Amino acid sequence: MEIKKYAEALKKLLDFAHVRYNVLSQAIEYDLSYVSKWTTGARLPAAKNVDCINQKIADFLASIILKQKQRKEFSRVFLHSDEWGEEDLSFTIYQYLGNAYRASLKEKQDCNNTVTVEHSSLSIGMSECQTLIQHIVRSKLEELAEPANIVITGDFLNLVKNHFWQIFYDIKMKEFPCNIHVALNLNELQKDSINATGSIFQCLNDFLDFDFTIYEKSSKLYDNIIAIENKAVILYYVNAEGYIDMSMVVYDSHQVKDIYNKCKSFIMTQPIVLQPKKTLGMDRFGFRDTFYASDKFFFFCANGFEFLLPDEVFQSLLKAAKMGNLEPATEEWVQRVHAIWETVVNRVSLRFMLPTNSIIRYLETGYIHLTDFSYQLSTEERRLHMKHILDEMKSNPAIVFGVLLPTTEKYSGTNFTNLSFNTNYSTGFLKKNVHCIHENTLPIYFVNSVILLRCLQNFFDSQTQSKHYKEYSVEQLAELYEKYHFLMEFLFKE
Repeated sequence: MEIKKYAEALKKLLDFAHVRYNVLSQAIEYDLSYVSKWTTGARLPAAKNVDCINQKIADFLASIILKQKQRKEFSRVFLHSDEWGEEDLSFTIYQYLGNAYRASLKEKQDCNNTVTVEHSSLSIGMSECQTLIQHIVRSKLEELAEPANIVITGDFLNLVKNHFWQIFYDIKMKEFPCNIHVALNLNELQKDSINATGSIFQCLNDFLDFDFTIYEKSSKLYDNIIAIENKAVILYYVNAEGYIDMSMVVYDSHQVKDIYNKCKSFIMTQPIVLQPKKTLGMDRFGFRDTFYASDKFFFFCANGFEFLLPDEVFQSLLKAAKMGNLEPATEEWVQRVHAIWETVVNRVSLRFMLPTNSIIRYLETGYIHLTDFSYQLSTEERRLHMKHILDEMKSNPAIVFGVLLPTTEKYSGTNFTNLSFNTNYSTGFLKKNVHCIHENTLPIYFVNSVILLRCLQNFFDSQTQSKHYKEYSVEQLAELYEKYHFLMEFLFKE
């Protein structure tokens, strides 16, 4: 986004949204004379009020642009792109105005209340803090030639509010994994559990190559610190509204090492809420065996559909295991999983939720991620799988299938494409799409908190009330299968 002077930037935004000065004046509750002077360049908003003013302007104009359905046009005019990226519209406008404000201050040589990232470790003001933190995190991670380790003692959800996680969309890492240890205030999570959990799940889904270990935030000791091992430490202050408006960076190598070690030692004493893992184990009577000792399950399947597999697939798996092609799975393990599912499928309640893009991807490729390894069903095995699902649903009316339709809304809760969620309502875990992660990245998250598990369950339950969700009976699925059989055969072509 090009950087203009404040008056020019504000006028361009108002012209684009077809908003008159008096309308903006009323919306942000500032006198018309002030707004007029801002747009003509006669004066700038006061430094102490500019963050609040820019945020109000951004929120108002974003609502107008969205109502006018001009979001894509905004991207073309202001971002010089025909595609809308990951940015939140209000935040993008806020940044645009903030950059323009700083450019105007620099031109007038009135920089006493601002600092630049390059020459100072201190930043005051919301926009300045966001710029500083964004610059430090991106630059320090991108220059690393080894896997990164970050400790964040501030609250995960507060950082969502401050658009911190959006930084990671643009970071180009040289090595993986990137290990992020971060705190989560479970009380804040429960206050708005649906939206808050959706934000956490979206973040985990979008940043698959970043291994998050999330700890319960039960103390304010060493609060609000972002420590990048061997690189830099950011200390920040959160105001009464929950926004970061003062931050400082420490570069001294000895101080960075000491602070990082103190923060990591402290956060690792806190209860783990979510933990990345290489495997959940394949031992007899281990986690996976006990996981299925329940009478109720929910599966959000974003990586193919590894359930209700026909006998022919298990025979293929057995043959592959016998030849040593399914390591670490053995023949005994394949037989055990087959037996567990034969026992489970006819006696328990099974609810499956699948995004439509995941269904299409599975039909095209045949890839599933069965516990600790990937397997690709042949074309014939996929045909048999479709028929077997219908047969099993006829045998067990407690099997429910629901589909989430994709939307144009990035954070709608329906565009998760690479992270699955499995729960038996007593315990649960998340699985990454192994075809979308670096080989050194851990593929599983174990949910180690009853509160987070309940919030995840409530979040997906809420999706069943969405206009983008539809459940199908076995009769409806059979009808769809016959109706679109020709399309499936096209997708099955190898």
